[in-house]
Amino acid sequence: MSAAARRPAVGVYRPPVTGRAASRAKPDTVAQLCRTANTVRAHLERAVLREAGMTWTTYDVLVLVCARQVIQPPDIAAQAGIARATLTSALALLSDRNLVQRELHEHDQRRVVVRPTQAGVALAAMLRRRVEARQTRLFASPGMPREDDFAAALAVLADRLRPNSGWADAKDAR
Repeated sequence: MSAAARRPAVGVYRPPVTGRAASRAKPDTVAQLCRTANTVRAHLERAVLREAGMTWTTYDVLVLVCARQVIQPPDIAAQAGIARATLTSALALLSDRNLVQRELHEHDQRRVVVRPTQAGVALAAMLRRRVEARQTRLFASPGMPREDDFAAALAVLADRLRPNSGWADAKDAR
């Protein structure tokens, strides 16, 4: 078949013939933060949480419930930074596994509270120890900042972006 008779290959990637590799776009700070968070989260799910049948979201919800002992679902969603629909799914899974229990609020029967079960407290403690061990190994690597400094900087950033912080509501000064 002659070159003139060939159909053009539309949509097929052809690397440049210059011999140089294409340069990668440098991500901005927030994009890199999100990518790194996703990578760390996926690593912890594979290395620690999978054997317990947990995702990062179900683990995070369980740890928050255990830390507070009694908490309302909107507070869990806000602290975990997840949608209410995602929280409903996570709580259903945790409840089915008898790790948390949902109850009516004692003073307002229209509201629900979530409490950990003994099994939930035990599982959360065991998983938290394993996650912290992985975290310690990660931050012990050369070139990493102190774990406490890094956590404090991320907490400040998150607090600035919470509703009613004043900072997140400010208009761009540009």
